[in-house]
This record gives sequence, C-alpha cells and structure tokens, in this order.
Amino acid sequence: MKQTANFLSLRFMTGILISAGVLPVMFFCYQHLEANKEQMGRVAFSLVFCLLLSSWFVILRNARRADEALLEGNRQLLLRTKELEELNTHLEERIKERSQSLVNLQTQLSSSEKFSAIGHLAAGVAHEINNPIGFINSNLQTLQQYVVHYTRLLGILNKLEKALRDKDAQRAAELVSSWEKIRTETNFAFMGGDINNLLKESQEGAQKIGRIVSDLRTLASPDRGTVDSVNIEALLESMLNIVHNEIKYKAEVKREYGHPPCIVCNPQKIGQVFINLLMNAAQAIQNKGLITLRTYTEEDFVCVDIIDTGCGIAPENFSQIFNPLFTTKAPGTAVGLGLSLSYDVVRKHEGNITFNSQLGHGSTFSVKLPLVAPVTNVSFTWRPYERD
Repeated sequence: MKQTANFLSLRFMTGILISAGVLPVMFFCYQHLEANKEQMGRVAFSLVFCLLLSSWFVILRNARRADEALLEGNRQLLLRTKELEELNTHLEERIKERSQSLVNLQTQLSSSEKFSAIGHLAAGVAHEINNPIGFINSNLQTLQQYVVHYTRLLGILNKLEKALRDKDAQRAAELVSSWEKIRTETNFAFMGGDINNLLKESQEGAQKIGRIVSDLRTLASPDRGTVDSVNIEALLESMLNIVHNEIKYKAEVKREYGHPPCIVCNPQKIGQVFINLLMNAAQAIQNKGLITLRTYTEEDFVCVDIIDTGCGIAPENFSQIFNPLFTTKAPGTAVGLGLSLSYDVVRKHEGNITFNSQLGHGSTFSVKLPLVAPVTNVSFTWRPYERD
C-alpha cells in the first residue's frame, strides 16, 4: 500500500511539472513572435486549458486510485487484525491448556510424593498397628480361659438353684462340695481384677489403632480442597503418630507447645508438610538424637519449629533446598520433591517456610501459617480437627 501511494504521488508531481514547464515556453513564443499574436494567444490559451484539464484529470484519477489503494489497505489491515485476533484466541486457549496441564502435573506430583511417603511408612505403620493387635489377641485368649472358669461356675450355680428348688439336700451338698473344690483350684479374685485390666488394655489398643487409621485417612484421602478449623498441635501429633516408628529408634521427641489458637487451613496439605519435615529430621539423625517440636504465635502467624540434632545442611546447598528434584540422599531413596511441595503448600496458604542449619549440628525448619484465613478461603466447612 505504501509503494502504491508513492507511485501515485510521483505521477501527480510529474503532471504538475509538465504543466509548469509548458507555460513559460508559450509565454516566450507570445512575446517574441510578432505575427499572428492573436492567433498565438488563442493557441496558447487552448494549450493551457487542455493542460489544466489534463492535470485535473490526472489529479482526479490519482485521487481515485489513492482511495482504492486506501480501501485495499484497510481491507488488508482488517484481514491482518482478524488473523491476529484468531491467533490471540488460539494462543489463549493454548496457554489455558498448558496452565491446566501444569496444574494437573503439580497435583500428580503432590499425590505421588504423598503416597510415596505413605508407602515408605507402610512397614512402620503396620508395625505400630501390629503391636496393639498382638496384645489385644493375647488378652482375648486369656479372657477366653477366664470365660471357661466362669462358665463352669455358672453351670454349678444353675444346678444348685435347681436342687434347692427340688429340695434335694444331697444333690445340693454335692454341688456345694464341687464349688468349694473349684474355688480352691481357681483364683477368682485375681481373675476379677485381671479382667478389668485386660479390657482396659484392649480398649486402649483399639483406640490406638483407630487413631492411626484415622490419621492415615486424613493424610491419604483424596484432596477436595476443603479447609477446616485446625488445632495445629493436634494435627502435628497425628502426623507424629504416623511416623512414630521412623523416629522412635533414632530420636527422642521433645514437645515445647505454646498452645496457639486454631487456624483455618487444609489439614491434608499441612499434614503432608509435617510428614515431610518429620521424616527429614529423622533421616538426618545417624545415631541417637533429639527432635524438638515447638509451637508459638508470632504477630499474625502460628509458627511450628521442627528442630533436629542431625547432620545439618552444607552451606553450598542452601540455595537449592526448595528446588524440585534436588536431594542429597542416596539415589533411589528419594525423588527430591518433599521440600519443594511443602514450600508450595505453605506459600499457597499465604504462609512461609524457612530453615536454619549448621553442618554437623542439626537443622531447624520453621513453618508460619496465618491466624486469619486468606480471603480466598473465607467460605469453608467448619469441621474442627482435634485429637483426644
């Protein structure tokens, strides 16, 4: 379109220059040719008039062509604009698809890390469940033996009652003699007290199994994005209950709870963060060590510190700690997603996670979560998460 406009402008200027060049020639002829001046004037006037008509014709034709070129340029511009709009729409769709793919991938990685942790803990959790099941089974076997003795006693009492109703004194005397023999052979006083202890131990074991299963269900059930009013110390105890078998042989757990108020959060996600940090703390301790759990309130945040006396982190790794797929553990033992996902979860709760470490002297990981629920989480289902 620009080349067409330049071409038309060039033709217009050529016409003007030709007109401007002919006029001086005609004027010169009119001045120097004495004969037929009147005839020459007419000829000159005719030529000038024809040149002017030709110039106006050129001007009008150039203007028409310029309009046509302008219309064509506008049409091309509209086509280009439409193409750009279509391309922009296509790009927006691609961006949405890519964003959704990234969200799905992140969800899959989060679930993979969660179930990887659960799989790693499976043997320990099975051991934790097997212990109470073992003594419950033993208690039931003992109770079964006690039931045999009480069944014999109940049989004698029923027969004695029948003999007394029939006024059969001899039969009654025989039954009383049998009862005296059984009472001598069996310590019913001990059994009465022991039955209460067995039932109490069995109930405690069943409650422990119930807590472990409940805690696993909280961690492993599908995440529906719901947020609850959570007692952060109760949630921490639940996750500690799951990893107890990983810790008990390597470290003593010290609790320094400040009893902060409940916060609004996603207990599954925050529970996974605590699982990751507790397992890292246990794995950082080579021999016997100490893991300290500290809770407190700092300004508008509830804070949880998980402190271990393990091997610590080398300074050159500080900048990579929260990077995806970074790990200092042996190949095949970890994928390096735990801290990365934990950082992402805490940031999405509008909180923060930091660490302080000294090589050879242990590490401290601090999780800060807001006391006031973020605006995006104002509407939630109130399901207080408490532990007994």
